[in-house]
Amino acid sequence: MTEFSVKSTIISRYAFTTVSCRMLNRASEDQDAEFQMQIPASAFITNFTMIIGEKVYQGEITEKEKKNGDRVKEKRNTTTEENEEKGADMFRASLVIPSKDKAIFLLSYEELLQRRLGKYEHVISVRPQQLVGRLNVEVNVLERSGITSLEVPPLHNSRQKGSGRREDDLGSPPSTVINQNETFAKVVFKPTVVQQAKIAQNGILGDFIIRYDVNREQSIGDIQVLNGYFVHYFAPKDLPPLPKNVVFVLDTSASMVGTKLRQTKDALFTILHDLRPQDRFSIIGFSNRIKVWKDHLLSVTPLNIRDGKIHIHHMSPSGGTDINGALQTAIGLLNNYVTHNDIEDRSVSLIIFLTDGKPTVGETHTLKILNNTKEAARGRICIFTIGIGNDVDFKLLEKLSLENCGLTRRVHEEEDAGSQLIGFYDEIRTPLLSDIRIDYPPGIVEHATKTLFPNYFNGSEIIIAGKLADRKVEQLPVEVTASNSKKFVVLKTKVPVEPQKVGNDVPGSPRPKGDGQGDPNHIERLWNYLTVKELLSSWVQSNDEQEKEQLRQKAQALAVNYHFLTPFTSMKLKRPTLHTGGLEDIHGMSAATGPETVMQSLRGAGLQPGPTLKKPYDPRIKISKTSVDGDPHFVVDFPLSKLTVCFNIDGQPGDILRLVSDHAHSGERCPPPSWHQAHPWLITILINKPERSYLEITPNRVILDGSDRLVLPCNQSVVVGSRGLEVSVTANANVTVTIQGTIAFVILIHLYKNPAPFQRNHLGFYISNSRGLSSNCHGLLGQFLNQDAKLIEEPAGHRKNLTNSPLPPAGGTSETILKVKGHRVPVVWKQRKIYNGEEQIDCWFARNNAAKLIDGEYKDYLASHPFDTEMTLGSKTSKLRKNK
Repeated sequence: MTEFSVKSTIISRYAFTTVSCRMLNRASEDQDAEFQMQIPASAFITNFTMIIGEKVYQGEITEKEKKNGDRVKEKRNTTTEENEEKGADMFRASLVIPSKDKAIFLLSYEELLQRRLGKYEHVISVRPQQLVGRLNVEVNVLERSGITSLEVPPLHNSRQKGSGRREDDLGSPPSTVINQNETFAKVVFKPTVVQQAKIAQNGILGDFIIRYDVNREQSIGDIQVLNGYFVHYFAPKDLPPLPKNVVFVLDTSASMVGTKLRQTKDALFTILHDLRPQDRFSIIGFSNRIKVWKDHLLSVTPLNIRDGKIHIHHMSPSGGTDINGALQTAIGLLNNYVTHNDIEDRSVSLIIFLTDGKPTVGETHTLKILNNTKEAARGRICIFTIGIGNDVDFKLLEKLSLENCGLTRRVHEEEDAGSQLIGFYDEIRTPLLSDIRIDYPPGIVEHATKTLFPNYFNGSEIIIAGKLADRKVEQLPVEVTASNSKKFVVLKTKVPVEPQKVGNDVPGSPRPKGDGQGDPNHIERLWNYLTVKELLSSWVQSNDEQEKEQLRQKAQALAVNYHFLTPFTSMKLKRPTLHTGGLEDIHGMSAATGPETVMQSLRGAGLQPGPTLKKPYDPRIKISKTSVDGDPHFVVDFPLSKLTVCFNIDGQPGDILRLVSDHAHSGERCPPPSWHQAHPWLITILINKPERSYLEITPNRVILDGSDRLVLPCNQSVVVGSRGLEVSVTANANVTVTIQGTIAFVILIHLYKNPAPFQRNHLGFYISNSRGLSSNCHGLLGQFLNQDAKLIEEPAGHRKNLTNSPLPPAGGTSETILKVKGHRVPVVWKQRKIYNGEEQIDCWFARNNAAKLIDGEYKDYLASHPFDTEMTLGSKTSKLRKNK
């Protein structure tokens, strides 16, 4: 492995991550290779691509079939090798690398970060299985409400959430660099081989973790709207805690003997001391017998806590596992307490249930246990389950929690069950609200995710996403009702829906489209993520076959449309295609380049105002025919008359040609774009308004000189913006220069992998948008931008209009004449290739250096230096300039 790179971009809690791994087979024979990556359990894989030599194998998300012979496998919650992180979700792909050849793996996934214990946590597995010469992890965080308390703890070797309290976290991993301002943070982890070896000789470094929180000013939460979709983050603070009625149900069967039971007891001792005076509690131990400490709930007093600890201490392991009996007893205790006590304060009833096995005593049928529990709890009691070890029936525990408003955690044999239990309890120790309902007007909002929540615990967050029925609506009314201690809480607001600018995208995969139209945005993908998650949960809970099939079809359709790998979809590799471009040209890989986009937009560097989050230009999109490329070959498109004209300029080595100039609004003289005749490798552009800026573009870099100087490499995708000027680089493909949204030039980068002696990397210049140029625009290309043209045929002195046929006129005595700008230019029909040879066009060719086509002579368009502002022709000088 020569390189292991992970790049994540987090936009408002929604994370796009791409893993890139390069391998080289130095052996003299073919070698088997395997790529494996642990991903968060909550994440959806969105793309996978393999490049073997020059062949590209592109992944495609399809409906899942019963038999799948592809070699791409996703194994969830399974472990097969000792050095894998237990319980992590593992993605694997295997292949054969030919002798002396290379392979590249690209894996993308997305996830919504969950808030636990007051922090969001983004986890990246750094386990390349060997020391790597180039190892790089880069995470960029953008939160519009502001970032608080960002931290990078030491590398962890456990992926379990809530793994105990965090006082022992000291210092970031070696080589970690954190750059942060109010709304943006960039974190880079780039250890050398020596630093890697000090952490782990086998390349299993652990989990790289970033924790942070955001500012919260509004009690009703943070509501964001983008292109017809919205997300509502609700995490109130500074509320008095609700009293909780909690029953701790502990497995004391024979299998819990030894360390597991001891650790669990120690954890319960700690948790009992953490109970509040207004809480009520009880303790149940179960094996083949149910052992209840007291037949009622007790108040939290020093004496009761002491007696509870004594009872726990004397618990001993023996017998089987009566899960149904233990749950029924715990639910009965809670129901009796609530029924027979006139509780003025509203309270929350919880069961914390811990086991390491399957039901072996009493009711052992899973479906009956679930039905019995649901019927007894009646939605009033939330059950939080913890499964320990490899023998536990985790599906049963998961369903118990899903159907009874709780959560579940899994603890593996070698992990500290006590610390996991404490961490889990910490997440639910402080209920602040109950019976939360969030309403949006049905006429305005459609397809909203879940809006009813039984409880809100301090340090967590409620997230709702939805789709607006009318994108033109100006306001989104929101109403939140909930219970807090002795009163109801009602919060109302109207959120203004601001019109969204076209292209206000975020770094994500360019292939997964929302509703099949336009470019994706993070809120739309977040909505789909939550919707699919809820459909999957409903499918797990449902026992009705017809309902399960409907849920499966809905989840599958959304997953295929948005390219999510789920239990109902599969990934297949398409037949290989030839790979000739840069790494980021592969479909679905802009998540890999997204971090540079955000970082460059927000790093400051004197660029004002704030960030412009736009997806770098896709080189496969056709731009415009009006261009200069190659020898140079000039092409001019006249869209009104549907004519395309082409011509050559045969100048001298070193000539610099002016391409577009417009002085109508500049206020002073500016140079036009110009072209280096001998080596078309340099383009310069000068802009006078809103501030004077110079751009110099080569196949290797872009230099932007304005109030500050920026040097952007062309082998990395990046977008920078400043006061109406935006420069977007798509790695090894093109550079797009946009001025005040009305003028856009696209410079194609032509790179040779194995160039012949006469070949050299060079550039092509295309005018993508000329709306902002005035009628006085000039230059070799600019003079035609606001003109129209017409073809006529002159046989033996007689004229007639030509149709728009690409074929030359019949008859040997006729001559085709192009009429443009008062000029009469003899032309002949030709074919030219544009867009780096990807498309062939028909055009009418003007001979003799376009002598009768252009104003003046060829020498009138020569510049003395790249930023020369003098111009012989045209009443205005140019705003923009290009050199080649």
